[in-house]
Amino acid sequence: MQIPKLANAERRREFDDYSHEEHVKVIKAYLFDGMSHRKIDRMVLKLDDNHTRGWQSMGILHYLGIKDPFKGIFKGMDVKDAIEQIKLTGDDSYNELLGYLSDEEISIKLCNEDVEQEKADSYCIEKEGGKKVYYVTRYERKPKLRKKAIEIHGTKCMACGFDFESFYGEQGKNYIEVHHVVPLSTVDEQVEVNPEKDMIVVCSNCHRMIHRRRNAVLTLDELKSMITLVE
Repeated sequence: MQIPKLANAERRREFDDYSHEEHVKVIKAYLFDGMSHRKIDRMVLKLDDNHTRGWQSMGILHYLGIKDPFKGIFKGMDVKDAIEQIKLTGDDSYNELLGYLSDEEISIKLCNEDVEQEKADSYCIEKEGGKKVYYVTRYERKPKLRKKAIEIHGTKCMACGFDFESFYGEQGKNYIEVHHVVPLSTVDEQVEVNPEKDMIVVCSNCHRMIHRRRNAVLTLDELKSMITLVE
């Protein structure tokens, strides 16, 4: 694959107006999704593109040297594969771009790790003073809390309303994923867990969106508001 040369612009006003995380999103939308500048302004930066006309995302990209030849260059590729393609050039001028893409790859990896941990981790129930107290543990495989959460909340996604059985029939019957309101990756010791308040049920897509940024795990209400905005 031929990787275009970077052509950095000196103007940095738009670049300075946005966060590192927003830079990553803009780069990904341009290189991997092939979005136009106007669409990135609208979909990624949440701006009125009739007013900005794509100048904000274009300013960010041009400051980083990412111009027209880069649009959609990695469409259909994983971030990891794109990183390898750039590294094959042996050109140090791509180091800053590699830094941004590496952040995206790390974010995806951590998101998947968090979701898989929630799906695979196990639970135990202990009695304390005649009262049932629920605990989460990293090492035992007794998914009683998960079952209890599903008994309480059902099998319909609490964020988007998706129902696996309605969509897939018998194959999807009783299937749903369980999300811990307090991410397990932040818990180092046994903690008391209330399956009604501390656990929610969500579909696979919503579960990954909740964990998309480990340093900014979404609440159920935050995710629902995003879905409402898109609709």
